[in-house]
Amino acid sequence: MNIATSYALDILLGLYVYTYPIPLSNVSIDFNVKVPRPQGFIVSEIINTACTKDIYEKLVESSEQEHVAGTYCVFIVNKTNIDTLTLAQKMRSKFYCRDFEIMGLKEAHAIAYQVIVLISCKKIEKKFSLSSRNARVNAILWFCSNEEPDLIYSANKFHITILFKNDDLLPYFETMLKLLNSHEWYVLNFFGYQRFGSRRPITHILGKHMIKGDLQEFLNTLCHFTPTYRNPNTLERILCKNIKNDLEKFLKSIANEPLYRRILELFVNAYQSYLFNKLLSLTWLKLLDSLSIKEALKKLKNDYRYLPLPGYATKADGVIARILDDVLSSEGIKTNSFCLKWLKNTCFYGDYREALTRASEVNYFIEKNRVTITFLLSPGAYATIVLRELLHCNPLLYT
Repeated sequence: MNIATSYALDILLGLYVYTYPIPLSNVSIDFNVKVPRPQGFIVSEIINTACTKDIYEKLVESSEQEHVAGTYCVFIVNKTNIDTLTLAQKMRSKFYCRDFEIMGLKEAHAIAYQVIVLISCKKIEKKFSLSSRNARVNAILWFCSNEEPDLIYSANKFHITILFKNDDLLPYFETMLKLLNSHEWYVLNFFGYQRFGSRRPITHILGKHMIKGDLQEFLNTLCHFTPTYRNPNTLERILCKNIKNDLEKFLKSIANEPLYRRILELFVNAYQSYLFNKLLSLTWLKLLDSLSIKEALKKLKNDYRYLPLPGYATKADGVIARILDDVLSSEGIKTNSFCLKWLKNTCFYGDYREALTRASEVNYFIEKNRVTITFLLSPGAYATIVLRELLHCNPLLYT
């Protein structure tokens, strides 16, 4: 049973295995597929049981003027080709707000509908729009309140189009659909490709240099992969253009800016995500040494439901502790490495993450050279990981 990947990007991100093997083991599958971006990848948050895409469309149709006063102003955003943090910061600056809150980070190269909460703004307007290069944003005020809004973020809904260049691939794809359905659509809960930068998958490498205190290597990696056309006010451009002699002192100073500090923290979070992927891959291989797929899934559900997202305070025992020790040792780090003196003694305590995730409310429509699939995933799970299990092909074709 072969579940190992052969793709360099997978290996770079700790995605060493698939949940399920290719069922047609004696057949060579040469996939030529495409997920057209951004229009073929649509994601909407489910907030208080309602889909943000539906809320947005109702707000567009409504002519009623919302009350625009209150400490917390909740916007429904329709965005394309811009990352969530950059957009939230632009909205914060536009309305002179003290802070903002988001439910989750949504992929930049997609059409996304999500909530952004602006806090303590000096002014507020019902609409916000942005258009530059390929980016497009339209945001509409949902409501304002003086009390912190009770927003329950329960899932993300995905609507994805897959184009096939070869009709012969559809029977294979249908076989994979049936396989996942037979296991109730459970898949290993890896962090997806966009967690590490879809076009520049280096954020975890930057985080590793930060954890190890290799700040010069951090800068070298960051600047080597930073395009010259990026906004001059981004963290990358500021660092790469203005570094003098004392890199540590300069990093400390820019970490006082909340947005830049969040970005630095995201680099470390990405490295923690890579370590989790590596831990989950090795755990799955260990289980399949002696168990069937069905038995191994049951073991994860019952005995190893949560695995450590490595950090300063995470602990494990038994076989998971041994695998975690091997992972950290291979990286040349320890749990106490996650406290950074140079970043104002910030400690990244780690967490625990479910080993499995499950796609629900799955529906798909197959026509000549196209498959349209919709499903729900819990917050923090990645649709590209579901696509990975279905396609078993080069991830560059669908990320």
